[in-house]
Amino acid sequence: MVTITDVSRLANVSKATVSRVMSGSRGVKEASREAVLKAAEELNYRPNAAAQNLANQRTDYIGVILSTTDAGQVSTYLPLLSKALRSKGKHMLVNFADTPAEYQRVVEELNSGHCDAIIALGGQVPSSSKENVIAIDSKASSEMRNIGYDYRFASESACRFLFSKGHTSVAIVLDDDNYASQQVLEGYKTSLQNMAMPVNRQLIVNAGESTEQAMMTLLNSYSPFTAIIVMRDSQAAVAMKLLKDFNLSTPQEVSIMSLEDSSLAAQLTPPLTCISYPSEKLVEAAMKELDDYLCGRPGKDNSLVPGNLVTRESVVNR
Repeated sequence: MVTITDVSRLANVSKATVSRVMSGSRGVKEASREAVLKAAEELNYRPNAAAQNLANQRTDYIGVILSTTDAGQVSTYLPLLSKALRSKGKHMLVNFADTPAEYQRVVEELNSGHCDAIIALGGQVPSSSKENVIAIDSKASSEMRNIGYDYRFASESACRFLFSKGHTSVAIVLDDDNYASQQVLEGYKTSLQNMAMPVNRQLIVNAGESTEQAMMTLLNSYSPFTAIIVMRDSQAAVAMKLLKDFNLSTPQEVSIMSLEDSSLAAQLTPPLTCISYPSEKLVEAAMKELDDYLCGRPGKDNSLVPGNLVTRESVVNR
């Protein structure tokens, strides 16, 4: 006997999407609707009323996928998501994933557990699960509900601020080769090009698993720099310590900016100038997308949320 699961697999959409198409509900992308109808015809699928009612039932559980390597992400997002979902009468099912294969497995597990939707933070979300996934700061399909921090704008803003302070040789520390780092690097290069400044590849380092190693690479390059942009406040803390070990003072000799602004930023010495990461705004936008999905409304165009400049003592005029 052909089931709704068979149709969803052949059409490469969620069971909820199949149910909405078969019941005539609005808010389904035309491509998805055509795929479901084609799959149903090929399989000779005819849903009965009881099956449709069962497929439309909600569990009030929302899957949440986080990275095991990003403690800041966990500590920032879990309280915000928990509070926002509780206010909607929803419960969280938290899972962790770091690689595309792990994301694929976790998405499948959460879907098989009949979650109403999935919120994925960071990483690369598999394109096979586009209908019920809300991605935050993820490398995701353009067809997916996707919300993100405007890393490129943040990077450009940090560069412009440092240029305005007289810094013409700015180094940058990236996380790794992920989507966010790629956007930060694009913003950095664009800013230099707009100022008719050459891109010095020796001033671009990748932290990967070791910020200290990245900073040592930067310091050993013998390319002069008067300012550093980092993606995380914890990277700034490591940079400040190593600069001190090399008898370089912050900010008198090297100014530092971060693209995060966590609770650590104000505790550092000197306190850290940042482009603030808008975590609360991102969660708020994710909740709006969740409401739209649960109500069968189409997703909005993929949106990017900008951060704000927060000036403290880690940057001085050159």
